[in-house]
Amino acid sequence: MSEPSTLKPGRGALGGAAVAGLLALAVAGPAAAETTPSADLAVNLTRLLVKQGVISQAAADELLAEAARQTASAQAASVQATAPALPAPAPGTTRIPYVPETVKAQIRDEIRREVIQQAKAENWAQPNAIPEWTQRITLSGDVRFRDQFDQYDEGNVPILVNFAALNARGPTDLNPNTNPAGVPLLNTLQDRGSQMSVRARLKLRAEISDTITATVRLASGRNNSPISTTQLLGGGLTKKDIWLDQAFIDVKPTSWISGSLGRMPNPFVAEIEGHKLSELVYDEDLALDGLAGSVRYDLFPRRGISVSGTAGAFLLDYRDGDFPDTSVNKASTKTKWMFGGQGAVDWKTRRFDLRTSLSFYQFQYDRGLLSEPCALYTGLTECSTDFTRPTFMQKGNTLFLIRNILPPPGVTDYPVPQYAGLSFDYDVLDLTTSVDVKLADQRHLLLVGAYARNLAFDRGDACRYNELGLPVNNNIDANPCPAPAAGQAGSRLATGPNAYMGKVVYGHLNPYRWGQWSVTGGYRRVEADAMLDGYTDSDFHLGGTNAKGYFVNASMGLFNGANLEFRWFSANEVAGPPLSIDVGQIDFNVRF
Repeated sequence: MSEPSTLKPGRGALGGAAVAGLLALAVAGPAAAETTPSADLAVNLTRLLVKQGVISQAAADELLAEAARQTASAQAASVQATAPALPAPAPGTTRIPYVPETVKAQIRDEIRREVIQQAKAENWAQPNAIPEWTQRITLSGDVRFRDQFDQYDEGNVPILVNFAALNARGPTDLNPNTNPAGVPLLNTLQDRGSQMSVRARLKLRAEISDTITATVRLASGRNNSPISTTQLLGGGLTKKDIWLDQAFIDVKPTSWISGSLGRMPNPFVAEIEGHKLSELVYDEDLALDGLAGSVRYDLFPRRGISVSGTAGAFLLDYRDGDFPDTSVNKASTKTKWMFGGQGAVDWKTRRFDLRTSLSFYQFQYDRGLLSEPCALYTGLTECSTDFTRPTFMQKGNTLFLIRNILPPPGVTDYPVPQYAGLSFDYDVLDLTTSVDVKLADQRHLLLVGAYARNLAFDRGDACRYNELGLPVNNNIDANPCPAPAAGQAGSRLATGPNAYMGKVVYGHLNPYRWGQWSVTGGYRRVEADAMLDGYTDSDFHLGGTNAKGYFVNASMGLFNGANLEFRWFSANEVAGPPLSIDVGQIDFNVRF
């Protein structure tokens, strides 16, 4: 008797071809079962059972599919069990298993994709085409086109000495008989329209290591003013100047300690999403020269409360090492410093951010000193205290003439080349509070309040040299320093030590995309000697102190990286001669 054919894999009714037929029949369905003839006993038997009504067609299909699966599994196990064992390879021989071509192609494709992806990420697809150090350098910048309009009130004082120009061009001869050209004066009456200008800034940031970065920024500017990088157009189509605006090194050894060295952005002015909170004491473009360090600590992390502190020392000016240049006896070196410190508390939540900071700025050797008797008629070109004049100034601070010039023997009419110095010291306390309410669609409602006071202000300082050093501006009458019996010394000066500002911003804080916008409104009042006039906002009242008024601003994003901005400043004098100045600006800003 012969063996049943179903017991030998690969032969008889359920061989390899039969398995394929069962699978095909199971996939084809009932129609194929009725029309397709089969040489397989199991298939024909199943058809007959369906035809006799013993089982349904669906049950028959399931039986055929399960039979095909079990048969295929049994065949695979049988082949593996009956496969002859390969002899061990001879010494020195390597056995390589056979890999089908389809598997080889799949492996090649996967390796190719991984290599190309890694090459793009690490830029070594083209050797030496992109050096490694370029991956650690970032370039950014911005360009602004501005049209500005300056308007002066008809009731302004017609003659106002420009002491900033007097010092910058100086010493300036104040004797009209020997200097018929006169002293420089400020424009107080003639409007200036359509003053077109540009501002261009390019910043390079290099990651030296995980803890050290270096930054260099170049900027335009009509001069070396510390508070403006605006360059007027025109001038006979001459090329424009480029200045070193920033150059500093950042060191961050831990996540909560950082430091900066060089010419750096002002570390005491906080910002939210690129929007600076306060411009009461310092212009937003002011950079500081020196070093600063900061610490930050999460006081209550779960509540979003943190504290931070910043301190720094900044150089304002050196005295020339060859002073006086006509003598072998050189004066000791003096350096003007600004020491600053700030403590801040931040409370950040999902709905709002609250920040309060208290800052203190002490300016050393900023007050002018009356010189020793200075005999310029002997050929001297310098007096002993020339160094004490401000290196840079705008307008507003109380001033006096610092040179004690001796008259030539027997001469009553002689040149009087003078410099102006500050009458007061400046130790400025600055308190700033802001609340940023987060609204829908990334909009904000930002409220900012700031107050500043010159703690070193003393009216008597303006009269410390009596008739030799009387204030030459901010005078209410001809005798700003009455005798003690007549009242407090310096009481007749149009000055004060206080300043405050409030503003509201609604919308997107930095609108540089289409659909983004913001509006700003605020009020500012700065008394004449509340702070140094040289570093205040250059737009409000066209710079300086002794100014009060409002400002409004509207910004609209045009597309990614560009916006249009409208700004208006309206300011009058706080005290003294009338000086009303309105400034309008239209800016087209592009950043990259």
